[in-house]
Order: sequence, then C-alpha cells, then structure tokens
Amino acid sequence: MNSFYDETGGHGGDLTGAARRWNPAGGKLIDFSSNVNPLGPPKGLIDHLSESLPEIVHYPSPQARELRTELSRFLGLQENRLILGNGANELIHLLVIWKRPRRVFVPAPTFSEYERAARLAGAGVKHYPLPPGEDLDLQFLAGAIGRGDLVVFCNPSNPTGKLFSGSLLSSLARAAEDSGALVMIDESFIPLTGRPEESLRHAGNDNLWIALSLTKLWSLPGLRLGCLIGPDEAAELSRWGDPWRVNILAQKAGLYCLEQEGYLEETLALIEEERLFISRSLKETGAFRVFEGAANFLLVQGTEPGFDVLDFQDFLAGRGVLIRRADNFNGLDRSYFRVAVLKRPDNIRLVEETEKYLKYLRSGKGGCPETNRSKTGFFPGGDGR
Repeated sequence: MNSFYDETGGHGGDLTGAARRWNPAGGKLIDFSSNVNPLGPPKGLIDHLSESLPEIVHYPSPQARELRTELSRFLGLQENRLILGNGANELIHLLVIWKRPRRVFVPAPTFSEYERAARLAGAGVKHYPLPPGEDLDLQFLAGAIGRGDLVVFCNPSNPTGKLFSGSLLSSLARAAEDSGALVMIDESFIPLTGRPEESLRHAGNDNLWIALSLTKLWSLPGLRLGCLIGPDEAAELSRWGDPWRVNILAQKAGLYCLEQEGYLEETLALIEEERLFISRSLKETGAFRVFEGAANFLLVQGTEPGFDVLDFQDFLAGRGVLIRRADNFNGLDRSYFRVAVLKRPDNIRLVEETEKYLKYLRSGKGGCPETNRSKTGFFPGGDGR
C-alpha cells in the first residue's frame, strides 16, 4: 500500500489525513504547514461563489478568457503572454512536458515539483547548490548549462524565503540565452513580499518563463488558480492546450479577487508584523536558528541538543498544531522545519506549544511524550501551487 508520502510527493497538504493520524477526536488543526495568504480569501468571496454555483452546469469560458484579460491589465502585460491554469503547479508541469528539455537544473533545496515535472518529461535532473543563508553561484551555474537545458529558480526561495534581486536573475536569464537554455522562475511568493520590483515578468526575454501562484496570493488552495507568463510563443499553448483548464468557480473567484482594493496592502502588513513576531519569539528560546526571509513563511533549524523534527512534529500535531517538516528537501536534515506566518492568536499558540516541547526536551527524559510517529513518516505541507 502506498504511504501518504508517496501520494503527495513529499509535501502533503492533506488535512483530513492529518486529522485521522493526530487528532482522531476531531479538534481544530492550526495549519502552519501550508504557506498561503494568512489573511484568507477576500471578504465576500464565499457568498459570491455561492451565487455562482448554478453556473456549474455550463462549460467555463475557454482559456479563462475574461479572467485572462483582466489579469493582463492587472499585471501590465500583453494578454497573449499569459496562460492560466489549475494552479501554478499544473502549469510548471505543462511547460516542462511541452518543452521536453534535455536536462533540468534544480536548486537544492527547493520545491519538489520541479524535479517531479522533469522526471515525468523524461529529462535528466541536475541539482545545483543553494543552501540556506547562501547566495547563488551564478558563475558556476552559467558554466554548467548548455543548449536544450532548462534552469529552474524559485524567487523567493522555498523553503528558505530568501528573496534574490531581479538584476541577478536577469543575468542568469542572459547567460542561459547565450547557452541556448531556457529559464523558468517561480515567482509564486513575490506578491507576498511587497517587492514587485524584483519580478522579471516584464523582462520579455525569449527564453524566460515566469510561474505565478494565484492560489497563494488569494488563499485559494482548494480552488487552484495559477498563471504562466512567457514570450509571444505562449499563445501556442493557449491555442493547442486544454481550453477548459480553469473551472468556472476558479474563474469567478479570480475576477472577484482582482476587484478587491486594499486586500494586498492589508496582507503585506499582516505578514511583515507576524513574521517578525514568530522569528523573534523562536530566537528568544535559544533553541533555534531562524533564516530571515521575505515571504509568508520561515525556515527554522533546531539547535538544541537532542532536537529531532519528527518528535517535534508529533508533539505539536498531537496538540493541534501542524508544522512542515523540511527534512525531505534536498540537502536538509532532521533539524529543519518550516512554518507559515498566520494571524497572531495562532502564532502565539505555536510559540507556547514549542516552549512546552523545549521544556520536556531539556528535562533530560529523552524522546518526546505522546508521539505517534508512523514508520513511513508524514509530511504535511501544502506546498502545491
């Protein structure tokens, strides 16, 4: 029988599975493993979609026509450069399968779907180092790539949250172009950083593709909505691809969200304040190294003797708090985990339960009380774009 890990590719997001495993009584689960907008969907969206339910008897607008038009205006881009899909993850897979690169260069550590898409397309996978807290070695990467390759980059990086400058990634795109390679930059978290100037969506390089998760931006993981931005040839995917890739409710949601003024500003204020609160609180315990990032999540490393992320996950999950183990990211071990930025009451709960865990760990009794670790492991995550 396949484990949950097999089914999810390592990042999960299966809250019903988490509830069965850790919380059989049915109590509330606070999900720090899913890094979507902590503000939640714009107010009024649920009622708006309820009114649209009768329309599910009809086919959705082909290629999300109306939403693509409005999104192109919102982003300041030509409409023919946009492809909308059932989440950014679907579009990442679609691009790799369409282009059939010889090799795909993937940073380590990073989001697992880049490698999964490459292997599904029959491409070779080459990992290049991008350790937490370190910069990209552009010279090394530029010297390694060649014609027919695809270079993948995530900005801000997942799981580290580090934001790289647009000028650096422009240099990467130019170096790849000189070598006859393509570049795909996943900018799913840039809207949640407040730093749109670092985006390359306006660069217009013929070899450059940008993935953008609207799922993350508007907190719609159950609906799925994403965008791929490319050169003029992007229109070919719209012409020959599935015309009904985006369902009618996701299209309605996207159009509604684009009209909500002040939503992004409120989101950014919340993320900045609460990211600082979590970072400061975890550092004050003296048991963690926090990697300061620009996105709506934090990568953390446990430095306390005896810390094990499997025990830590079990301890917290048994108390209704889910974190994202990070030891299944390439290059990270069982001292790493990732937490999303949520609202203050939930963040306080995370800190309080963490302090209880540390108190027990420091007691010298060993192990972790009330653990229920499975032999296969469980990775709640919600990384899916």
